[in-house]
Amino acid sequence: MTTINKEQPYPKEPYAWFVVGVLFLVTVFSQLDRQLPTLLVDPIRAEFNISDTSFSFIQGYAFAIVYTLAGLPLGRMVDQTNRRNLIIFGLLFWTGMTIFSGLADSYTELFIGRMGVGIGEAVLAPAAYSIISDYMRPERRGRALAVYYVSIAIGSGASLLIGSIVFHIVPESGMVMPGFGNLEAWRWTFLIAGAPGILIAALLFTIKEPVRRLQKGYEAKREQVSVQDVLVYLKSNAATFSRLLLYPSVLAIIGYGSLAWAPTLFQRKFEMPVSNSGVILGFLIAIGGATGTLFSGWLSDRWYKKGQQSARFRVTLVGQLLMLISVWCWPLMPSSLLAFVFLGIAITGLAIAQSAAPVAIQEVTPNRMRGQVIAIYLLLGGLLGIGLGPTLVALVTDNVFKNDLSLPYSIAVTAAPSVLFGLWLCWSGLRPYAQTQSELHKSEE
Repeated sequence: MTTINKEQPYPKEPYAWFVVGVLFLVTVFSQLDRQLPTLLVDPIRAEFNISDTSFSFIQGYAFAIVYTLAGLPLGRMVDQTNRRNLIIFGLLFWTGMTIFSGLADSYTELFIGRMGVGIGEAVLAPAAYSIISDYMRPERRGRALAVYYVSIAIGSGASLLIGSIVFHIVPESGMVMPGFGNLEAWRWTFLIAGAPGILIAALLFTIKEPVRRLQKGYEAKREQVSVQDVLVYLKSNAATFSRLLLYPSVLAIIGYGSLAWAPTLFQRKFEMPVSNSGVILGFLIAIGGATGTLFSGWLSDRWYKKGQQSARFRVTLVGQLLMLISVWCWPLMPSSLLAFVFLGIAITGLAIAQSAAPVAIQEVTPNRMRGQVIAIYLLLGGLLGIGLGPTLVALVTDNVFKNDLSLPYSIAVTAAPSVLFGLWLCWSGLRPYAQTQSELHKSEE
């Protein structure tokens, strides 16, 4: 059982940032295999003779359902046990399942492999957010979590870059792997993405499990809180958490729906090979995502220090405004250059809004509930964003327009209502968020 102590001094800042760096690297690695199917639409469809909709299940729900459902019990474990060791176990498991995906002989095996990746990765985010929050002082927490969140953008971008490089290096006929024979390029991308897992797991042993910081009003009398305690807390602050937990999921529909199909859109609309578009998209995601995330953390801490009401949550509105036009018009642009420009703006806005969510949740959630509340946040994000986003676009393409070349319109018509709903959730949630924050702080006095 990890010790809880509010009075013990925070660790020295250089070491705290070292911990953030290690978790950053782990999360970059986790994103490599998660985003790979984005580049592999055509070869996997051809290999297993499936439609866009069937492929979208590999992109989305095969990973998302188990990722989100496993996240609930694992989130509870995060609140009760050694968080670092949980991350090590999860990393080794998803590494093995990534390699298994590259060796799959059928659509069913590939589906199972993606499910396994979801189980392994489900523990990472709740544990990492909780560890960082216990290592960093409140006034630096926004920037620390923002720096960590950049890993998602870097990892997503690196995934596309690595996949594109593999497609350039590995011939169309494939390459021989001893013991397995000739393997196609799409299989090699999974194998290469899974290879560094054991080394990164060893690096995790260099960080220590931090002391948990006690919040008196909800945790002074006991070491653990029950699931019922969490649900009661969320219900008593329903106006806040109904918006705070839902808005990232609505935006994730846009993000995963757009980015999952972006290389395919550039191939179908502009006849640009995925090996080329993947490189550009990789840089766009990495640069736009990192810029938006770091700006979000900086602005969050700046407004927090100034005493701005609902500072952590208010940052989301800046990102939402950047997305308002760009998320639905980028796929409709007449040239690939304009499409990339508007997509870059949308990625930056999405990063600002999405990266504000974890720190905002930490701000209004008692320590012993953070892992479980983050797990609920990931549950919604997984089912609505990672799962529904790619599948919704595919369903519109296959069943409404019934034409693969209508993919740009499918992306646009799914993105437009989502961004408007997300903007309303954030705007209407500012006042209840401030009230929840005030009540929690009073309970600590």
